[in-house]
Amino acid sequence: MTTPSTPLSLVFTADALRTTVRSLLMALGAPEGHARVVADSLVAANLRGVDSHGIQMLTTYIQQLRAGGINVPASGHVEREDGVCLRYHGENGLGQVVSDRCTDHAIRIARALGVAVVVANHSNHFGAGSWWGEKLAREGFLAIVMSNACPAVSPWQGRTPILGTNPLCVAVPGAGGRGQWLLDMATTTVALGKLVHASNLNQATIPQEWGFLDAAGAPTTDTAAAQRGKPTPTGGYKGTALAMMVEVLCSGLSGGAMTTELPVYRTGGDPLGISHTFIAIDPKRFLAPGEFETRMDRLVGLVKASEPAPGYDEVLVAGELEWRREGERLQSGIPVPVKLWTRLSEIAAELQVPVPTPIGRV
Repeated sequence: MTTPSTPLSLVFTADALRTTVRSLLMALGAPEGHARVVADSLVAANLRGVDSHGIQMLTTYIQQLRAGGINVPASGHVEREDGVCLRYHGENGLGQVVSDRCTDHAIRIARALGVAVVVANHSNHFGAGSWWGEKLAREGFLAIVMSNACPAVSPWQGRTPILGTNPLCVAVPGAGGRGQWLLDMATTTVALGKLVHASNLNQATIPQEWGFLDAAGAPTTDTAAAQRGKPTPTGGYKGTALAMMVEVLCSGLSGGAMTTELPVYRTGGDPLGISHTFIAIDPKRFLAPGEFETRMDRLVGLVKASEPAPGYDEVLVAGELEWRREGERLQSGIPVPVKLWTRLSEIAAELQVPVPTPIGRV
């Protein structure tokens, strides 16, 4: 039972969590390089405050690995390349490994030809789209990253879950190799992982604006009821259209499984068959070097010049809050819900993997 003095989270350094994630994956047969890219992507999400896509995803991955649902040694291979277009077969490998290879190809092609469109099929969950968007943006490219997902969302005017949360990311390069604007969003009102994170923090209720429905299809703020229900598309019919757009550009182009052709549950032995799309555009093919970044500085400045609405101190643009959180957590550490850490510690004990000592409690 939780008391006022019982911590909800334990605090760890980013390095300690990366080491733990790598060690757990390697104990389950992942090559060191594969384990490293997964660990880096998950902990990066935690650093940005996007805990829905941080190390809590590891428990899902481990369930899949133990059930034989992921081909852990696989890296995938190029199926077809034609000019700026490349199709990649993920061989049911770890989604981050597949995405790392695909973004490397996107960088290579875009440097040579100005734009790259890389699509992947037969993959798995690739973590936060922002990790891949920022990788491309750091190389100077305007990046668009998308993925389809297992069916969990009913389309507008429908009752049956057909579409995934189908995330969409756009990353804009800035001066000095740092991103200037970073959109990373699910096409549902919030990501499903936010509900899992709330449960890990023992939160009995969630905000109404998260837009979850219970099993009967009624709006709910009860965490447990929402877990038995489903999320809703952002903006109603607009969210459904965006999710379908992602489906078109991912599974549609890659030849991968679409909507209900993917399994409902992500923790079993069935391959997920997820598809991704990575688009890289070189601004220097349109403008003089540095001019695009300067224009983006101006655009951000124009938006932030708006007078703040009542109750707000400033206008924030996409990515700004997460970059600030990253700076804070690099200094103070990453809070991990006790409930989640207990589960990971149990798995670590089974695999004889040591776990780090927390540096704090909150």
